[in-house]
Amino acid sequence: MRDADAARRADATSLRSSSKRAVEATLEKREKRRRRDDDKAQLAEGNATTTARARVNDDAETRRTIPGRSAASIAAQLGVALPFARGDGSTAATDDDVGACGVDAKTNAESSEEEWDDVDDERDYGAYVPDVEPEERVGLEDAPENAGRASGGGDASTTKKKKKSRRLSDDERRNLLETHHTHVMCLVARGRLVRAAASSEILRALVTSCAPRRLVDACTTATATVEVSALARLVDWFADATAPPIAIDGDDVLGAKKAVKDARWRRLAFRAAMHRASAGATGSACGIAARLASLWALRGRTEISEEECAALFAALCQGLGLMCRVVSSLEPVPVRASAAKLESMGVLHTPKPLPLETVRRREGLVRHWCEVLCARHDAESNDKGNARWVSVVPTTRASVDAPEIIFGNRKRGTTADATSSMPYVVAFYADSGARDVTRKYSAAFSQALHHRTPDWKWWEKITEHVERIHRDAIARDASPELRKVVETADATELFEMDVRSSKERVPGTMTEIKNHPLWVVERFLSRSQCIHPRHPVKGLIAGEPVFPRSCVKELKSAERWKSECRRRVIDTLMNSPVRKIHSRASQARVKALTRAREGWFMTQAEGSKEHLDSEEWRVSMSEHDDCPDDPQRIPGDIALYGEWQTEPWTPPAAVGGLVPKNDRGNVDLYGNALPPPGTVHVNLPRIAKTAKSMSIDYAPALVGFEYKAGGKTLPVFNGIVVCEEFKDDLLSKHEEAEETRRLAIEAKVYKEACLHWRLLLGAIWTRAALREEFQDGEVFQDPTARRIAAARAMHESDNHPTAPVAVEPLELGAAAYVEEL
Repeated sequence: MRDADAARRADATSLRSSSKRAVEATLEKREKRRRRDDDKAQLAEGNATTTARARVNDDAETRRTIPGRSAASIAAQLGVALPFARGDGSTAATDDDVGACGVDAKTNAESSEEEWDDVDDERDYGAYVPDVEPEERVGLEDAPENAGRASGGGDASTTKKKKKSRRLSDDERRNLLETHHTHVMCLVARGRLVRAAASSEILRALVTSCAPRRLVDACTTATATVEVSALARLVDWFADATAPPIAIDGDDVLGAKKAVKDARWRRLAFRAAMHRASAGATGSACGIAARLASLWALRGRTEISEEECAALFAALCQGLGLMCRVVSSLEPVPVRASAAKLESMGVLHTPKPLPLETVRRREGLVRHWCEVLCARHDAESNDKGNARWVSVVPTTRASVDAPEIIFGNRKRGTTADATSSMPYVVAFYADSGARDVTRKYSAAFSQALHHRTPDWKWWEKITEHVERIHRDAIARDASPELRKVVETADATELFEMDVRSSKERVPGTMTEIKNHPLWVVERFLSRSQCIHPRHPVKGLIAGEPVFPRSCVKELKSAERWKSECRRRVIDTLMNSPVRKIHSRASQARVKALTRAREGWFMTQAEGSKEHLDSEEWRVSMSEHDDCPDDPQRIPGDIALYGEWQTEPWTPPAAVGGLVPKNDRGNVDLYGNALPPPGTVHVNLPRIAKTAKSMSIDYAPALVGFEYKAGGKTLPVFNGIVVCEEFKDDLLSKHEEAEETRRLAIEAKVYKEACLHWRLLLGAIWTRAALREEFQDGEVFQDPTARRIAAARAMHESDNHPTAPVAVEPLELGAAAYVEEL
């Protein structure tokens, strides 16, 4: 162990030395090159005498006026000690004799002969990848002359032009949405995997065994809830136990973190880190649990990440019998970023190679924390069954029930980016379930939704699936008392999130309210939506009333209400639809009538643009008998009704093995429609043929329509609808029919293959026989046989490389050749 520590310290010392030498050489060469360019420019003007004095004055002025670019400031940023003193112990050298990093300067002739040489270093620097902010990096472009240009001292002609921002193409935008969806689902799967690893029995026992006895007694309860005060003491102990090690030699740590390495060094470090990560990853919860156990064993001596601390704290709480969930702020690929930013992130392809650099994430942003089920009872109320989820940051002391620590220094308002807005905040349970708690932690839920995709349905499906897993696990495994406590806490949390969202301010512009999740105006509704009831009105935007989005209701036709929702329109309200819209055929007629009316107006105007633009002239001309009808007066042919105009409806059930059908002889199952009571939808290939052979009554299932060019509409059928009592017999008969069909297809294929082989062998026999007969006794060497022999020889040489095989061309006759095949 001591030898390993000594070797590690020696590597670190050698690393710092090589870094210091590389930085000193780079800055020295850059300074000499700048001086040489200044000398050439001034000598061309014939002022060689003033050149040296002006250069010295410029250098001194630059060092005085540009803060943070002197040799001392650069060395302070890099954590490198500068040898300003002479080797013989004399006083510091002057500015003319000392380079940017304190080394002796060389003449222009010496510097002109120097070249940039790459130094090969075969050591593994994977453990010393620096984590430096972009503004802390020092490169060739950060030289003093470039800093002067940035401050406005350079010529305007040398200023770089602003790069034009390009727009995303349709394919790139579509691929970006798919990448965003995939990234979110991968992050959700990662969160579930980490939470499953925290539920490991060995890990729970390992972490719980290290907790003090007094904390274990205070946190162990029969209701799986804990007091907030006891939880605070537990968090303080855990934060102290997992605190990163305190470095005795601060210069060593600072130098290792802020060292600037060249491109070759960074590439080697990246490859080494990827090799170690791929070698140690198992891709399962067991592998993550093993890594967490090893990190817990090394607590206080190694740095533990935020996600790992949250998983370890969840294992501790679960080991104490508490309900705990790990909460993660997911940061997928942004969907509203510019093309330049996406290219820099590597999301979009760019012909320029991306720089190999490590960028440290912004401090003060908590991305992983925990929530513990705590009892809530005041002095006047001793109801311990009323519990709530309390947030905890395991890496910070005094972080119990302190959301301001989680939000940190995130930006607020419309300028917030995707990271600050936290578009996806998910809480992961121990039973592989999860819940979307974005409204609980986002400063503005509408701003968080701004960084999601416009289509929210896919995210609702994911959240519904993981929440159903949690509900089923609680109903199946939890005791009645625990089930009541968890359901109460979840309901309370949902109510608090609803209240928090309702208190969000009403937008003041049409741009803000468009696609807003809470508020809406009528102009942004589709033709199948309406406002009902028309109160309360929360405000006005450009004279239009603002309603809560909960007042938006969907409209359907009478047939859709029956087939999809099993509701029928009340007879007295059948003639009072909310709205009438045009079908596709009616829309085509309206467009044709509009074109005919505009053509008639142009004919009557005789080329007068003034008449065409005059509304009064159009009204007067509309009174003529030969004027086409106004298309705006044509009513729609599809009546839409609201749910408040309907009542429950029970469709006719199957009786006597007969399926109820519509007027066209099929069953409507398009949209969310359900089959009639007593029937089932069977969607299998060639199932109708099987039902017909069994003499079973069935009806084709109409699942949608296909719209062709020219307004032509074709129905789409998929499967059949049969009575439930015939389902099992139909499926077994269909399986037998499919097996018979498969065997028939195989027999047909085998017969065709035999026929093809017969034709091939006959052709080969005929060719060989003709060559033997008409080649006048010459020995025939078939190229196909020669290739087969060469392949066999190569195969044998691969199996026995020590025994060379001499390949001889085969001389085969017709009978021998056919026999060989």
